[in-house]
Amino acid sequence: MTALHAIGDTAALSGRMLRHNIRSIDTIMTVLATPVLILLAFVFVIGGAIDIPGVRYVDYIVPVVVLMCVASGVSYTAYRINQDVSSGMMTRFLTMPIARSAILGGHTLASVAVNGVSVALVLLISGLVGYRPRADAAGWGLTIGLLLLVLIGFTLMGVTFGLAARTVEGASLFSYLLIGLLFVSSGFAPTDTMPAGLRVFADHQPLTPIINALREAQLGQATTSMWAALAWSAGICLVFGVLAQLAARRSTARQR
Repeated sequence: MTALHAIGDTAALSGRMLRHNIRSIDTIMTVLATPVLILLAFVFVIGGAIDIPGVRYVDYIVPVVVLMCVASGVSYTAYRINQDVSSGMMTRFLTMPIARSAILGGHTLASVAVNGVSVALVLLISGLVGYRPRADAAGWGLTIGLLLLVLIGFTLMGVTFGLAARTVEGASLFSYLLIGLLFVSSGFAPTDTMPAGLRVFADHQPLTPIINALREAQLGQATTSMWAALAWSAGICLVFGVLAQLAARRSTARQR
């Protein structure tokens, strides 16, 4: 099977997943509505009581809201691929003359595309409620590059859990762990305001440097966290890329 054939199969399966996403109101509610509601609540309800020196609160929290949008979106990816497994659709794919890599590739590519659009919409809505980034061209380049790496890493995580879960309900539970990590980070408040033990955890978990790097790039500050953020993001892509392949093989063995 040629590489061109595999690319065509991946594009076809990506189109299938994109149509599923576009037609589902659940996707819109899960991917977009929840992060936007959290943004509005923190900006207009809680934000007035929080004072962070040198930065407006809306500018401070947009990076974590964007990542929350991604975490919500990839939970749907996990749900959809698990549904393909449990409904027997995966078995049908395996009987067709298509590239095996296209099955995972289609889900991954469609998820990155849909969640990329949702991130852009969240940034647009953030601008409407007062978000004013000060990034130059280099800052925007770093922001987009890091977000793309995070999108791929989180999507591979969703694919892995979706394939490994025994039930549709359990497939998206990992997203709650991601959202929990986002709350216990520098996303909503500086870590130096936390109790000592919690601060150590928040400072050394992978999402904190990613949030800090996005914030620094968007505010036009020195990107001191960018290398750590890129390392963590690349590590997530690598680890869950391997785990997704292993989960796919086990899932395929169960289907036969």
